[in-house]
Amino acid sequence: MAEYASFELHLHSQWSYDALTPVEEYFKFARERKLRAFALTDHHTMDGYGDMLECAKKYPDVPFVAGAELTVHSPMGTFDLVCLNLPCQETGELVDLFKTYRAWQVACGTAISANLVRLGYDFDDAERMKVLQSYRPQRIIDKQGNTHVRHGTMVETCIQRGFCKDKEGYKELTKQYVDVPHYPEYDYVIPIVKRAGGIVIIAHPYHYFHINDVNRMDALCDLFQLDGIECSQSCFPEEITPFYREYCVKHKLLSSGGTDMHTPNYEKFARHCGEDKWLDELLERVELHHGA
Repeated sequence: MAEYASFELHLHSQWSYDALTPVEEYFKFARERKLRAFALTDHHTMDGYGDMLECAKKYPDVPFVAGAELTVHSPMGTFDLVCLNLPCQETGELVDLFKTYRAWQVACGTAISANLVRLGYDFDDAERMKVLQSYRPQRIIDKQGNTHVRHGTMVETCIQRGFCKDKEGYKELTKQYVDVPHYPEYDYVIPIVKRAGGIVIIAHPYHYFHINDVNRMDALCDLFQLDGIECSQSCFPEEITPFYREYCVKHKLLSSGGTDMHTPNYEKFARHCGEDKWLDELLERVELHHGA
């Protein structure tokens, strides 16, 4: 089992459609763990950075990096990219980029409801909103709209309402969906991130890389203009970390690590095997923020 690292660069708050953690919890955890840096990387937006900046005033001793996890569509499939060193407040092209992602989230939710209604189930937009309101703060719904629902909650809802019998039944149900919009295109998203000063790191790459397929790794690095790899992550075996790290060193890429936490869990927080020198290398390219 991994020891605790001195940094945590993959976290989700309530501002992610599928997460439940208040932003301040991460500041508390980071202070208690005495982290050198943490990053809030919510799905598809940086809407949580208003909360981040307010919390930073209360925790001026806690350093953080600004970022987001942006999922992109590409010729090689759909991939999650942790983008760090973005400005804490949306500016320039990022304003339109995040508008595009917010619109996608709403369009995705609308398409899911339309499919369920088409299949004969009572889950229109109004019903979906009721489910969202059961776990999302209203101020976040007001900002992001009637988005899609977190996976676990959606599975439970469909089982409880009799749309399917179990998790396998839910999978079979979703196979009948049509016309669900794909994520924004990689060649639209990545150039905007780069022009904003961001760096692009492929998240939880174990399956994306087919574990250790070097040819595939090379192709993805080239396609996404990767600056780094998430070499340490709680969702894949530690045994692969040295391989990913060696690849980064060979190709002059940055190494990152995190837990991809969605719910508050102090015992899990920063529990990965990322090394201090990885953060030293990252901080040559990434700005560290403080509330002071």
